[in-house]
Amino acid sequence: MKVTNNLNLPLAFVKAVSVERHNKPNTYSATTLNKGIKETILTDRHWEDLETEASDNVWAVFGTAVHAILEQSKDDNFHEERFEVAVSNSKVSGIVDSYDMENQTIYDWKTASVFKVMKGDFEDWKKQGLTYAWLLKKSGLEVKKCRFVALLKDHSKSKARTAADYPKSPIFVYGFSVTSEGLEETETRIIEKVKELEKAKNFPDDELPPCTKEEKWTQDEKWAVMKDGRKTAVKLFDDENSALNYAETLGKGHYVQFREGIDRKCLDYCPCREFCSHYKRLTAE
Repeated sequence: MKVTNNLNLPLAFVKAVSVERHNKPNTYSATTLNKGIKETILTDRHWEDLETEASDNVWAVFGTAVHAILEQSKDDNFHEERFEVAVSNSKVSGIVDSYDMENQTIYDWKTASVFKVMKGDFEDWKKQGLTYAWLLKKSGLEVKKCRFVALLKDHSKSKARTAADYPKSPIFVYGFSVTSEGLEETETRIIEKVKELEKAKNFPDDELPPCTKEEKWTQDEKWAVMKDGRKTAVKLFDDENSALNYAETLGKGHYVQFREGIDRKCLDYCPCREFCSHYKRLTAE
C-alpha cells in the first residue's frame, strides 16, 4: 500500500502510518472475519496499488500508541500473544492484547468515538472477542469474560455535564460473559466465513459477493421531523407518513426532511473502494 503525503508531513510520521499487509497468505485474522468478503479479497488482491493519505491516518497512530503504552505495563497477564488455528484449507489468527489467566478474562484496548458508545452497537467487538475466546479454547485456555476498554478520543467534559445520554467518562468498558453456546455459534460462523472466502478467491473483482449492510456501515434512509431554528431532528422515522403525522401533531414550525441512505464505509473508509464495483456505482449516481 502506497502512502501519499500531500501535507508534506515529517518522514517519521509518514513511516509511523505506513500500513503493512494485515494477513499472511491463506490466513484470516479475527478482525478480518468481521469484514465483507469483497473488501477482504479486493484489499489483498490489489494491495500494491492501494493508496492512503498520511494525514488521514492520524487516529491509527493514536491507537498504536495506546497499545504500545499499555503493552509495557507490568502485571501477571500475558500481552500481545498470537494464536492461530487451522480452519478448512486456511488459518484463523488473532493477537490478544491481554489475557488474565487467573480470572480467565480477555482484555482488548480500543480507541473509539463517542458516537459509537451513544449508538450502543458493539456487535463487531463481541464477534472479535468471541473469536479470541475460541482461539484460546482451541489452544487449551479457558475464557469466561471479554472486556473491551475503549479510550474515547473525542470526549467532551462539558457535554458530559449537560447531556443525559452522553458518556460521563472518557473511558468506556464493554464486557460480556463467554458461554459454550456463544463459542459453538462462533465456530460455525468462522468455518462458514472461511469457506466462503476460499470459494470466492478466484472470482473476478465484479463477481465477488457484495458486502452486507452491516459490513458497509449502512445508514438507512430516514424521514426527519424538524423544527424551525433547530439543526438536529426532533425525531427520526423509517417512513414518510409516520413522520408527516407526527409533525402535524406538533403544530406550526415543524416540517419533514428526507435523509438519503448512505453506505458510510464504502464512501469514506474502505481501503479498496477504487477497485469496487459498488463504490463506482455510488459515485456515478
